[in-house]
Amino acid sequence: MNRPQAKILHCLRRRECYRLEWLRRYSCPSSRASSPSSRLSLVPGTMCDNRLWQGMLPVFAQGNVLTAEVRLWEAADRSSMRELITRSISNECGQDRNLPVDLLGFSMGGYLALDLYCRKLEHDNDKSQPTIRSIIIICSSARGLGPRERVKRKHMLDLMARHNYAGISPSRIARFVKPGLVDDARVGGLIAAMDKDLGKEVLLAQFSSTLDRENLMDRLPQIRIPVLIVGSEGDQMVDANDLYLMHERIKGSKLVMFKDAGHMIPLEAPERLASIVLDFINGL
Repeated sequence: MNRPQAKILHCLRRRECYRLEWLRRYSCPSSRASSPSSRLSLVPGTMCDNRLWQGMLPVFAQGNVLTAEVRLWEAADRSSMRELITRSISNECGQDRNLPVDLLGFSMGGYLALDLYCRKLEHDNDKSQPTIRSIIIICSSARGLGPRERVKRKHMLDLMARHNYAGISPSRIARFVKPGLVDDARVGGLIAAMDKDLGKEVLLAQFSSTLDRENLMDRLPQIRIPVLIVGSEGDQMVDANDLYLMHERIKGSKLVMFKDAGHMIPLEAPERLASIVLDFINGL
């Protein structure tokens, strides 16, 4: 085979490879799932990045739910936090703009999701405001920070501003997870890794930005869209009674309480949590 023939054969082989790859990605055999049914905006908690959702994403993908992971750790203040969430909901890039949007928030992200929706209620006549079909709240309370917690956080902010941050300790991680998971690489290890990678500046920004929180409990009866609340009886960070009260105040809301998890349900039971969320979305 001469050189021109070899070059032609090489081009044909490459073209066939591209064709097969295109068919693998975009063909629609009968066994292939249907088009995406919704978009789910994921708002993480304090000192969490996209790794928080890594165990849940495959379940959402199998359920034909598109996800938008809000990069909350990039926000410098409360205003930019709201802007990042709003951009995610609005889908400014235009892709799948017509899909219904569901907003999921974990821990601090759950409070921010409720806060954003309550602010939206104040501008119901503003057509520029993005439409939210439902809200999913994971391990989060609608209450503002109590006086003791505010004093504690202010003291912590003062200490961190003056000293180096050594990272989250194993004893601190133990407050976030059920017993036995502190040394689990997929749970306690991942919490420590996210905390280390995000670092002191992100922690300072997130703590200071969310120090002043309006108590949203009295505003919950105004919510008129479907709401799913998920919590844990063993959560040491969020009072389970708050979640029961939120469920009572949001008409038609659904409440699911885990008996065998701590605060970090997205890491402790990701597939089970994702399935609960998916069932809720599919029922809308």
